[in-house]
Amino acid sequence: MKGLSVSKLRELDDMAKEIGLDERILIENASSNLSKVIDKLNLGKKVLVVAGRGNNGADVLSCARKLFSSGYDVRIAIVSEKELGSEVFFQRKVLEKIGCQVVTFNNNTSEIKKLFEDRDFILEGILGIGIKGELSHFLKEVINLINESGKRVVSCDIPSGLSPDQGIVLGQAIKANYTVSFIAPKIGFYLKQGLDLCGEIFIVDIGISRDVLEELIKREKGKE
Repeated sequence: MKGLSVSKLRELDDMAKEIGLDERILIENASSNLSKVIDKLNLGKKVLVVAGRGNNGADVLSCARKLFSSGYDVRIAIVSEKELGSEVFFQRKVLEKIGCQVVTFNNNTSEIKKLFEDRDFILEGILGIGIKGELSHFLKEVINLINESGKRVVSCDIPSGLSPDQGIVLGQAIKANYTVSFIAPKIGFYLKQGLDLCGEIFIVDIGISRDVLEELIKREKGKE
């Protein structure tokens, strides 16, 4: 499947919202498909979920709830030096209400390493396609800890730290065993370092397929 640029992916995402699928619905749809892929991979039942502050983080937190509800032993860490995005804040609140412990780390990685103990695999959604510039020292350290953990890693949408358009590492990037990508693969998966970082790639939709979204965009442009 051909990789798409960030601008094209944004266009598809905007069309999904235009037809009534708001951000929260898209997150729920995407995370449902992510959880289905994880279940089929048979990686074990003990997972550490590492989320960032943006919508990529919200995707994995929503997925964490679904895994927890289907019998997984879920441990959750949010890593962010800035204020959490509204969707991450919402997902964290729901998780806490159903009894999932969520630990937030702002600038210290010394306690994060303990969370890896006895986990079968890691699901990460630290950074998505909105990544800009080189990562902070803190996020580089978090990613380095994940890479050195010896655990199998599932990346949500894109390995964190990889440029989606250029395939270059922005200071440090996750080396994933599996990447579950939404709507379409990213161009960067097939360029430069991207070739070595994604592992096995799965493409899932967000509750509506890429083909349908592209057809709707075509129709709209035909009316102009």
